[in-house]
Amino acid sequence: MSSILLSRYKGKGCMKVGDNTIVTLEYSLLDHSGEILESSKEDGEYEYLHGIGEMLPGVEKALSGLEKGASIDIVVPPEDGFGIRSEEMVFEIDKNTFPEKASLEVGMEFDVEDDDGESIITIIELRGDKVLIDKNHPLAGETLRVQAEILDVKMAEDWEIEYWDHHHEDSDHDH
Repeated sequence: MSSILLSRYKGKGCMKVGDNTIVTLEYSLLDHSGEILESSKEDGEYEYLHGIGEMLPGVEKALSGLEKGASIDIVVPPEDGFGIRSEEMVFEIDKNTFPEKASLEVGMEFDVEDDDGESIITIIELRGDKVLIDKNHPLAGETLRVQAEILDVKMAEDWEIEYWDHHHEDSDHDH
């Protein structure tokens, strides 16, 4: 369960974050040591449709019911973030699964799409004509800290809900 460390409200009578609202955020994602892993200062404002699983579950819970101008500073445990690491997600595949001219190195990450949807795989070890990969999200098992400020909240129109639902089904990943 996420713990809210700070929340402040600036707006009164504004729309609250809830299902089918489009939320625009400034945010920073930090690891357990406080190092910034992602930030909207570099990547730009983040916009998502609330309630369809586009956002990390712990962050979505913390933002629910808040209004434009509210800020959160929360600790997100693995089960409310990128999930618990699973050793079943570490396995060997044939080297020829990768593009022929790819120069493979330990630590390389690849975006892949398979029967499970889109995911990131990381090369752990090269074993001749086999490659040991990790299909866990790189941040699976990590306790994270998220700082965010809500810049805008608006009710999504039907076409926006369709767009986000379709986009989410295609990408099937959390941010």
